[in-house]
This record gives sequence, structure tokens and C-alpha cells, in this order.
Amino acid sequence: MILIDNINFLREQFPAVWENIKDISDNGLSTVAQVFPAKSGVPTLMWTAQGRSVYLHSKYDPVQEAERLISKYEDARDYDHVMFYGVGLGYHIEAFMKKYPHLSFSLYEPSKIIFSQFLSHRSLNLLPAKKLKNIYLEMNSTDISNNLNDFMKVINSQKVLLVILPSYERVFKEEYEHFTTLFRQLISDRRFSLNTNVAFEKRWIINSLLNLPETVTTPNAFYDLNQECFLNKPALLVAAGPSLQEDIEEVRYIKENGLAYIFSVGSAINVLLAHGIYPDFACTYDPSHFNQKVFEKVVKEGISTIPLIFGSSVGYETLTAYPGPKLHMLTSQDTVAPFFLRREDISDLETVQDAPSIAVITLQLLHKLGCNPVFLAGQNLAYKDNKSYSQGIEYYSGIVGEQELKRAITVEDVYGNEVYTSETFNKMRKNMEMLISLYTNQQIINTTKGGAKIAGTTFIPLEKVIKEMLVERVVRDNWLQKKYNYDMEYLAGQLTVMDTEYKNIFKIIKSIINIFKEMNNLITTNNKQQLEKTFPKLDKAFTKIRENKFYELFLMPMNRVQFELLTSQIANIRFEKNQFYKARKVTQYFGKYIYLCKKDLELITPLWKNVHGTMLQKIESCRVNNGKK
Repeated sequence: MILIDNINFLREQFPAVWENIKDISDNGLSTVAQVFPAKSGVPTLMWTAQGRSVYLHSKYDPVQEAERLISKYEDARDYDHVMFYGVGLGYHIEAFMKKYPHLSFSLYEPSKIIFSQFLSHRSLNLLPAKKLKNIYLEMNSTDISNNLNDFMKVINSQKVLLVILPSYERVFKEEYEHFTTLFRQLISDRRFSLNTNVAFEKRWIINSLLNLPETVTTPNAFYDLNQECFLNKPALLVAAGPSLQEDIEEVRYIKENGLAYIFSVGSAINVLLAHGIYPDFACTYDPSHFNQKVFEKVVKEGISTIPLIFGSSVGYETLTAYPGPKLHMLTSQDTVAPFFLRREDISDLETVQDAPSIAVITLQLLHKLGCNPVFLAGQNLAYKDNKSYSQGIEYYSGIVGEQELKRAITVEDVYGNEVYTSETFNKMRKNMEMLISLYTNQQIINTTKGGAKIAGTTFIPLEKVIKEMLVERVVRDNWLQKKYNYDMEYLAGQLTVMDTEYKNIFKIIKSIINIFKEMNNLITTNNKQQLEKTFPKLDKAFTKIRENKFYELFLMPMNRVQFELLTSQIANIRFEKNQFYKARKVTQYFGKYIYLCKKDLELITPLWKNVHGTMLQKIESCRVNNGKK
């Protein structure tokens, strides 16, 4: 029978877990998961399945065994949170948390029967329960994925240590392998996302702001292109993989005969230009300052006939000198443009979802335009002849180094063989496959020789595509429908609103900093009564900053990683009973966050003033041209 303290705790803190285990019969427990005294006198647990019995803990001394297990985790102090896979009777969890009491932890148990036995014989308070953040049970085959995805959302940017009860590797071999594979993948994805956010969180916002004058005055590729030119017309998406070199003459033939619209992505434009081929469109979205180097050749040679379709958060340097026509796509990383822009018909503004590859971004565009079929060229997403990119890119050799080869993994290629690739390329492929799976009404054909197999596509060599599928000219010159169609009066109103919010944010940040100073003084003087009064004042001040539009559009997204870390600590801080400890944590986590926001306010102030002035001039010019003045 489950201990009453555990019942009360689960009912209050984890009611969904309690609902899943409350009806388990005690009769079933004793035949599958038997609890009896070990030689040392404490309970131990034996699991029986398919006529085979295995001890989940030592039959001699489970406590001593647990202490040996945790001695292997000497670096645990470097982590923020622990995920225990396999609860058993919890000895290893109790021992671990005694050694590292500062850590929070979660429990993952593949057997509800074992968890019920744990609750029947040992108290959750021994773990200790106050540090327990989540309990995950597997009730069916889909729970592993659901549980881990939920866990990743909860932990935000915390560093997680996985501790596995060794007996579970044998007893629940299949479940354990599924769990660890998915756990590693999700952690890798989260790390990739976190690293991306750290690298670009400020650039995304600065770019979006500085690009706003270009975004407002260029056609939106989602709305202002003549759909008739693209609907059910073939498009060739050309990437810079090493196989592009093999198909360059086929690409030239397609261009010269107008058999498909050619969209070059990323560095592929340099390969095409090296062979005298001008794509119909060049696409770009990379937020880094390096992205301008991709178009250095276009700028240097003054090529003004290749339209550039840019993501609105692209590196602003890219747009400054680009000599050709420009069109834009609003990206999901751009929090700026959606606030200021509205179509004259007040229709919703669609965005492209950020992705690890410009090819995936461009696929979204081609789907919106209705291009069908879409052919992928140079989309290797793998190494070929020890190269990762095609010849013709002057700023990058594309040769795979020795260290890269050591870290390489293998995937299936278009011929059914194995091919080496990188983790980054593999993430790009999986992201592309996920998108393709949504586009059931669009045929996507991969023509990349020797490239990684991309699920949802059919491999057909480009020469065969030309012979059998591209049989007539489709490319038209009248693809541009309108210059732009944004409501300039709405923009003027939003600029006024934002400038007011910008002026207010200084006062709000100053008031929060003053509260932090007051807290520190009260901590120093040990004045608990007055210290307690500062928390409501801080809550009120933080409500003000959250409601400020300048903070919402600029400062918070520029510090999204620190904001996630702050969010993960809020619950711990809010329910802390020691007021002095609570105040120290508030000034530590909230103080650092506000300091970073203040620094970014100083950084973005001259940029905002410059863009604000430029936009007012453009609005005035538009009014004059439209005869409103």
C-alpha cells in the first residue's frame, strides 16, 4: 500500500502522476516487483519478467552500492539539474542529492509497477521532495517522446546531467536504448538551438531594425510577386554542395532555355557566376556579418540583374552595397517588422520559420509561390570526395579537414550506400525532411548525385529530369506584381508609439536598479521587515517592463538566453521562505538580466534614433509622392 505521505504529496504536486498509479493492485506488485530485506537489513527490489528475475539493487547492501554509483559523478557540481532514469527504491537518488543538495532533479521511471513499490516502501521526502521538479512515467509506447519533449521545455537553458540506475540497462533494454537515443538527440538539438541563440540573439534584432527601411520599400516575396508566373511551374533550387560541379552544364541548359526558375541559395551564387550563369533569384538569410562576403563578387562586378530575396533578419551589411533588385521575406526571428508593418488590405503578414539552412527557408517560399515540381541540385548535405562544398567559392575551399572527418557520422545516400556527413548537415537534412513531410501537394525531386538521401524526395539525375520533365520554356519576365504594399500611415503611427515606449524604458530600468540597491542595503543592515516590502515593489516594476513595447521588441529578444535562465529560476526564488536568501537570488538573477538589458539599450539607442529618422523621411516622401501634401 502506498504511504500516506506520498499520496498527499502526489495529489498536491503531481496529480496526473497520482491518477496514473492510484489503481494499481497490490496483488500484481508482489509477483512482478518483489521487495524484501537485503543482507544489510534495508529493503531491496527484484524484478521478474519472462521467467527471469533480476535484482534492481544489491541483495547485500543497496545503500553502499548507491554510494559507489554516485562516486562516478565527480563533475555534478557543474550542472543545474539531474534527470534520474530508473527510480527503483531510490537509494542512488537519495545518496546523490545528499552530496549535491543544490541541484534540482527529475525522475523518469519506465515501470509504473516499480514506482508504486517505491511509493509503498520509501518516502519521497528522503530524496528530498522539495527539489523534485518533474516525475515522468511510461504508460504506453508514445510516452518516451512526449515525456522528453515536455522535459526539454521545462528545463529551458539549464545544464542537465543524466544518471542511470545500471540495472535498468539490462532489465528495460529496449526502453532504455530508445530513451537514451532520443534524450541525446534532444539535448543535441537544444544545445544547437542554444548556441544559435547565443551567437545571433543580438544580431537578429539589430539586423531587423537596420533592415527596416529596406523591408518597407521592397516587394514582399510572399505577396508582391505575380503568382501566375510561378503556380505549378518548375523551380530549381541550387545549393553549393560538391555535386553541383557535376551538373553545372545541365543548370546552364535549364537557364538558357528558361525550363525552370532557378533559385540559388547561399554560396551557390558564386559557383554559378564562376561559370557565367545568372540565377533568376538569389536567396539569403544568414544574420552574421560574414554573409556579405557571399555577395562580394556580385558587388565587385556591379551585377545588377540578379534579384536578391532576403530574410528580414539577414546581416544588414549584405543589403547595404547589393547592386541588384531586392525583395524580402519576413523571418520568425524578426520581432521588429511585424510591429511596424501592415498591408494596406490589413491581411495577416506571413513569415518564414527560421531554419538551419537557407535551402529550407527557400523551400517555404517556393511552396508559398506554388512552384511544382521543385528540383534540388547541389543539395548534398554530406561530404563527397572529402569536400563539403563545390568548387568556385573563392572564400572557402570546401575541403574537409582531418578533425571534421573524425567527427563525421554516416547516413544513407541517394544510391543506398553509406556517406559521411557532419552533425550540422544532418540537422539540416532532418529539418528539410520535416518540412517536406508537410508539403504533400508538392513534388520534390532530388537531383544531387551522391548526396544524402532526403526522405520525401525522389532521386532523379538532372540530365534525366531535363529529358523527361522539363520540356518547355516557363520562365517569364513579368514576375513582379507591385513595388510594395505597406500602409505608411499605420507605420507612422507605430513609430510614434514606439518612440514613446523607448523614452519610458529608461525610467523603468532606473526604478528597477534602485530597488536592487535598496535590497542590497537592507540585506547588509539585516532589516527583514523592510526587505519583505521590496518584493511587491519589484513585481510591480517588472510588470511595467514586461508591458513596455520597446523591451518586448528589442531588449528581451536580444537577451533571450538569459531570459530563459531567469525563467527557469523564478519558481525556486518565488517560494523561497528565507527572505535574505531570496533577496540575494533576486539581485543575482534579475540583476544580471536587467544589467544586460541596460547595456543593450545603450547599444541600440543610436541605431533606433537613426532608423526612426530615416523612416520618418521615407513616410514624408511617400506622402509627397501620393499627393497628400
